This record gives sequence, structure tokens and C-alpha cells, in this order.
Amino acid sequence: MEGVLVGSAHVLVAVLGDERVVCLRRRPAVDHDVAPGSLDVAQQLGADVPLSPAEELGPFALGAVHALELGWIACLVGEDEGNDAGTLSSPPMTTEAAVREDHADSEYAGVLRFYELAKRVEWQVRDLPWNDAPPIPEYKGTPEKLARRRDLWRLVVTQQLQADQIAVDMAAQLFTTAPHAEAKLYYTTLVQDEARHTEAWLQLVEQAGGMAERDPYLDQLAHMTLEADTLEEKVFLMQVFYERLIIPRFRLIARSSRGTVLEELCNRLAIDDGIHHGAGMAYERVLLANADKRTKDQLISAANRMLPIFAKHALWRPKAREFIGSLMYERDVAWLKQDLEHGVRLARSLGLDVSDIDLSF
Repeated sequence: MEGVLVGSAHVLVAVLGDERVVCLRRRPAVDHDVAPGSLDVAQQLGADVPLSPAEELGPFALGAVHALELGWIACLVGEDEGNDAGTLSSPPMTTEAAVREDHADSEYAGVLRFYELAKRVEWQVRDLPWNDAPPIPEYKGTPEKLARRRDLWRLVVTQQLQADQIAVDMAAQLFTTAPHAEAKLYYTTLVQDEARHTEAWLQLVEQAGGMAERDPYLDQLAHMTLEADTLEEKVFLMQVFYERLIIPRFRLIARSSRGTVLEELCNRLAIDDGIHHGAGMAYERVLLANADKRTKDQLISAANRMLPIFAKHALWRPKAREFIGSLMYERDVAWLKQDLEHGVRLARSLGLDVSDIDLSF
């Protein structure tokens, strides 16, 4: 789910013979780190240019954004890493220019800034190059090799579709649950984004050859987030955690699928999910500023219930590839640990007491 489980999300390493391919789920990823499996995708499936340090740090697909979004990247990344937002240099579009003047000094100015930004970068599914590019990468080789490669890309697309279908439900729930008018304004754009993303994935999965196997742990995480007791828990899980970690995965998938509809779609989703995450950080700060200790403790308890399932989600492979799971287990666990540690840093940056977070599973 882009904003949800991910997103997440969202990386599953699959090995077929001597091939390793990342099957991206809506699972998040720390954008200054690159999963070993993701690099293999870039090498094995066609990406010919390694990520530069600048691209690894930025949450957006750098080649697909305007100066507005490029200037905003440093602000978003710094905020996520726990820096004081007030000490960051202003992006080209200042808060005053993005937010209505009567809200510029309010505690919701950050939320409204992302509301305006979301409307500015909105796109339509018809804007994708459906008639001008193949849906997924095309290869030469034996029929068996071509079928194997196509199945791997079908799995990539299926995981994204699964996540965004869930994200639609989560976004609608956030819109319904949020008591503040400023947050509801933003969530109108989130609902539209997730519905549009689902529409695009539905068309793409059909063109790619149909659905592949669903990730059962992604569905469990979705249920847990939808059934969370407090708004603070829902915002943290969907927007702060899952949305943040999926962004660099999208950029890697885009670089591995040059000249395809998939590349263009992932570039656009990297931008959208960066806005989702930024808005979630801004709103979560508002919610936690007025939350009592019980509410904050409840959020940490919810995180501890979620993490074991998230670990299973991170290490899951389709049944057809379960036999190679042990080959990549140590590297997968190391990458999972990095993701979880990043989530702890995000929680700490929001002023939460993370001393009770249990990463021992």
C-alpha cells in the first residue's frame, strides 16, 4: 500500500537459477541505503547506470520532477532524519506561497503545504505512455527465459497492485477518521492518489499478463493497520513508516525498466509517496503534540505487534521460489534490520520514547 503497507512498503528477492530479481512490494525502504537484491535487479534486468549518492538520498525520481519538487527534497529528507524542520533551508516554494495566508502561522501549515503540493503535481492515468512503450521490459532469448522474466515482472506489478488496493481503504479511513478540517483537505488528495495508482496498476497488470501470487503477510499488515485503535497509530504506520520506505524502491524499479510504462509509473509514484510521507510526518507531529502518555505508549505497543508480521512480509517469497529462500536469508535479514532501525529513528524524531521497541524477534 503506498501509504500503507507497503507501500511500503515495499522488497522481495527472488532467485531463479543464476538470476536474482527484486519483486517490489508496497514495502518501505530507507532511501540512503540500497538493498543488495535491488542492485542485482538493476544489473540483471537492464539498468545500466548505478545510483549516484545524490539520488540515493533524495526521495524522488530526480529526472521526473520540476524545480519545485527538487528543492523540496532536502527539506523532506532532513525532516525524516529527525532534524529540526525550522533549521532547514527553504525550498523554492516557501510555506507562505503554498499555504493560504490565513493558515501560514498555524500548526497545520505543514499539512496544508503538502495539500497544495499534491494538487500541483496531480496526474492522470491517461498521461502514461500506454501506446508508446511496452508495459514491462522486453528481452530476447528462449521461450523459457522470456516466460521466466515475464513472470518475475508480473510479480512486481502484482505486489504494487495489492498494496495500492489496500491503500485506497486506508486513505478513505484516514479521511473519515481525521477530526481536523485541514487534515481532511489533504486526505482528499490522498484518496484520489491511491485510487489513481490502483487504476494504473490494474491496467498494467493486465498488459503484463495477469495477476501473480499475493503476499499473505501484506494482507495481515493491512488488517492490523485498518483495525488500529487510534488515529496516531494509523498515520504512523501508513504515512510515516510504510510510505517512506517504498520511495527508493520505486526509483530502482524505474531504473531497471527503462523505456516502459512501468518506469514512468514508478517515477510518478515516487513523487506522490514522498508527498504522502511528508504530510504524514507533519500531521503526526500535530497529533502527538496534544497526545497523552497513554496514547503514545499505545502507539509503541501497536508497533511491537506489527513488527513480527512485517518481518515475515519482508522475508516472504512466492511458493515457486521458496526453495531458494535460505540462500538469501542472511542478506534479507540484514536489510530488514536496516528498515526497522530507520523506522525507530522516525519514531524518535517525532518525540516518541522508543526504549520499549522490541527488535529481538
